[in-house]
Amino acid sequence: YFLERLGNPQKELHMIHVAGTNGKGSVCAFLEALLTQHGKKTASFTSPHVVKINERIKLCAKEISDERFASAAVKVRHAIETGITEGKNSPSFFEAVFLMAMVIFQEEQPDICMIETGMGGRYDATNVICPKVSVITSISEDHMEFLGQTLEEIATHKAGIIKPGIPVVTIEQEPKVKEILSEEARQKKSRIYKERDVRTNIAGEFQKSNLAAALQTAELICGRLDEDKIYEALSQIRISGRMEEIAPGIIVDVSHNIQGMQGFVQTVEANYHGMKKRILFAASHQNEEEYMKNILKTIPEIEAFYTVGIHKRRIDEAEFQDAFRKMIDRNQETTVCFVVGSFYLAGMAKEFINQEEENVRL
Repeated sequence: YFLERLGNPQKELHMIHVAGTNGKGSVCAFLEALLTQHGKKTASFTSPHVVKINERIKLCAKEISDERFASAAVKVRHAIETGITEGKNSPSFFEAVFLMAMVIFQEEQPDICMIETGMGGRYDATNVICPKVSVITSISEDHMEFLGQTLEEIATHKAGIIKPGIPVVTIEQEPKVKEILSEEARQKKSRIYKERDVRTNIAGEFQKSNLAAALQTAELICGRLDEDKIYEALSQIRISGRMEEIAPGIIVDVSHNIQGMQGFVQTVEANYHGMKKRILFAASHQNEEEYMKNILKTIPEIEAFYTVGIHKRRIDEAEFQDAFRKMIDRNQETTVCFVVGSFYLAGMAKEFINQEEENVRL
């Protein structure tokens, strides 16, 4: 209904739809860089944001301005108010921002838009689109309170983005997940493409499969890719919140579920071998906190380990600052500090560094 009120912007756009438990944001970032290098004007809608809500809507890899955000918000609010007077339910926060992205992309008419699902896929607000390619990244157990108690139930939700006759790119999945995706694709007569081979030392094995999926997807959009342009795209890429160095020796990572945490540990062990580590952790899901803590504590040479609590999606500012200041108060250059877990924690660390860099001894 609300898209209709806004003139059905989704019908005029060329899109790539990305679902999965881990790696959606990374795949979108890789695609943005690869497609830009190959001459495409890009747009992307992703979530959540780390510091500022504008991060969710990007044009040519740059977050939209406050002015652009405000003008889209006015249009969407008008459509919502009209809908409410006609007895429609108000959309959720996520749905409202998605509507804003559609309005902005219709105005801009980019060559290709990356659209990331919020949660699941089949019943996600973004599933109203008909993309050029559907991409399904790594699937594991997450958001179980909404998506079901088993891996099969979760996979069935993600498989819901597969559209009739539209190609699907997926990474290597567990056998039972693979079976569900294959069956959905068979029913919809959609061809599944495995991710293409990739030889790169990009940090983290997890990122290797995300990059491979992005390369395969970019090939479906552009045809044969230029190797020099691939290299150029990768040399420029910086993925916010993914092993991101926000100050010398201070790295944030938004791995926030069990599979993501295992990948984080592998990446740290591979890239920071022999160095002392300090870790600040906050769990997005309380029921997984102890389990994830135990995974983190398998990292060798941990010098200090701090945790902060999350209550109703908030972290107490004073509690965070106390733990963060203690962690970064180190003497040796051989000690690396990691802020890992929730997006909220990563955002607070980045804001703290941005605001107080001149006052903090790093």
